[in-house]
Amino acid sequence: MAERRLASLQRRLKRDSSLRERYKNVIEDYIERGYAARVPEEKVRCVKDSEDSLGQVWYLPHHPILNPQKPDKVRVVFDCAAKYGNTSLNDQLLQGPDLNNSLFGVLLRFQQDPVALTSDVEAMFHQVRVSPCDANSLRFLWWPDADFSQEPQDYMMQVHLFGATSSPTCASFALQRTAVEHKDEFDEETVKTVKKNFYVDDC
Repeated sequence: MAERRLASLQRRLKRDSSLRERYKNVIEDYIERGYAARVPEEKVRCVKDSEDSLGQVWYLPHHPILNPQKPDKVRVVFDCAAKYGNTSLNDQLLQGPDLNNSLFGVLLRFQQDPVALTSDVEAMFHQVRVSPCDANSLRFLWWPDADFSQEPQDYMMQVHLFGATSSPTCASFALQRTAVEHKDEFDEETVKTVKKNFYVDDC
């Protein structure tokens, strides 16, 4: 399934050299930031019951999403809902509890003080790493340097993904846990803000 979808992506990128370059840049940025990594050759063909105890191995198809408001930007989306053998990665993940604060409560608290501030955690899900054995369920295929003359190689994401059922809970938990563990480094109001007023808006 992942190979078939990759072939479709290849045809699209061959038709659009600009998209191909932007897509390549996103993948390379993921690798440079440590969000993704090449799977070591000795682990490429390992299976679940190997001595290395890789855990489950799953390959995700990926594709570009373009925003008309940001024509120069491309977002690489990993399809966690893609099915193979009547199941998908999302079918195997637990959603977890909703750790977001109530939007109604957040809006009400805007009336408490004369000034309200908002901020954004850049690529929030990508700031939270997954365990190495779980990263094997986030494998994907890609050509080094977007060179289609080469065989696609195995890579894996090492962070939580947009579109994965478990990502919102894991990222919110990590943020709240970070605030608690480092509460001595910040004033009480900062920690309280993270715990009471943080809200994820995916628009």
